[in-house]
This record gives sequence, structure tokens and C-alpha cells, in this order.
Amino acid sequence: MLLLALGCRCRDAVVMQTSRDHAINLSFSDAVTVLMEACCVPPPARKAFEARIRHLQRLGIPARPADERNSRITYGIVELAMLATTFRLMAAFMIPVLAVRYVNERWAELAPFTLAGARDVLPEAYLARRPMTGGTVAVIEGNALADLGQKGRLDERYAGALGEVLVVDADTRDIVLRVRGAGMVIDSRTYMPVIVTRTVELAMATDADLAMELDRLRFVAGRR
Repeated sequence: MLLLALGCRCRDAVVMQTSRDHAINLSFSDAVTVLMEACCVPPPARKAFEARIRHLQRLGIPARPADERNSRITYGIVELAMLATTFRLMAAFMIPVLAVRYVNERWAELAPFTLAGARDVLPEAYLARRPMTGGTVAVIEGNALADLGQKGRLDERYAGALGEVLVVDADTRDIVLRVRGAGMVIDSRTYMPVIVTRTVELAMATDADLAMELDRLRFVAGRR
């Protein structure tokens, strides 16, 4: 596999807004239901999946302010998008601690990427007010993955530099050429439509509620 010749640098993790700022607040049980459908996890695996979510929460997904780290988590579009993206990275053989760091520390690139993946199921009124042209394919820098088997990469305390994330259009035919090599690739269209539609259904959310959550994903969660 060719390695991407891009530079590495660390960034601060994104801290989520409090639940009071959410227009949609799903319970843990409903959040698990949405995530299982989005990640194509079969019903018999629910208990194991719940345990994995709890583990990711302990690792810091979703990131929360220090004064809320012991409080009950509620789930909106942003939190579900972060968790589902983490699961997609893990499904592509990234270890959990690194997947969590990528989602937290590269959220400025990944938040618009997740929003773009839901484009086909968003209300026309929202798209008219908030046009979007972002890509739905994220390519993780190859040389950041090359030494995952080395001592230290498997340690949950690993704090080394992360590779870059490049978001491109899903219709791009020359992704490998554009990123100067190969890397881990995920497409937000494979999970974000389910995240949005099932969240709206379970929360019985209005278009206004959904618009507020989408704006939180677009504007608030991307700030560092």
C-alpha cells in the first residue's frame, strides 16, 4: 500500500455543547437502536454493542465539558454522528483509542463530511437555506496507519501525532491520485441517512428541531 505523503499535527479535541443546547435528546436505549441500524449490527448483538458504546464513552466519545463528565449523556444528531463515524473507523480496522482521537481531534473536517452524507434525506427547505457542497468520502492518511502494530500504538495512553484527514467528493474517480497514495476510506452516505431519519422518527422531531440539530453539526461541533 502506498503511503500518503502528508504532514502530521495534533489538534485539540472538540468538546460538545451541553444537552440543554440540543433540540433532540434521545435516551441511551434509543441511541443504541439508531446506531445499530446505521452500522448494520444484527439485533442479537445488542448487548455486546451496548458494551462497546460504553467503552467508547469512557475513551471520550462524545467529548463533554469537565463539569458534565459524570452526568447522564443524551444523544442528538452530533453525538450519534460522532459515534457512528468512530464505529466506521473501527470497522476498517482502526483500534478504538485511535478512532476516538481521530473523531475528536479531526472533527473540524469530519463534521461537514457527516452532514454531507445525509444530504439526500434532508428537508428541501433546509437545503435551500443552507446549501452544501462538501464531500462524503474521508481518506485517512496512510502513513498514520502503517505502524499500528508497533508497541505503543495499541496502548490507550498513546498520544502521538495523528495523520491528516482529506475529505473528497464521492464521485471523484481518482481518489488515490488526489491523496498521493492509499489510506483508510469511509463514506458517510453509508450511515448518516439512517442516523438522521431514525433519530427524527424516534424523537418525533419537527423540521425545526432537525434544522437546529443540523446547524449544531454544521456550526457548533466543528469549532475547536
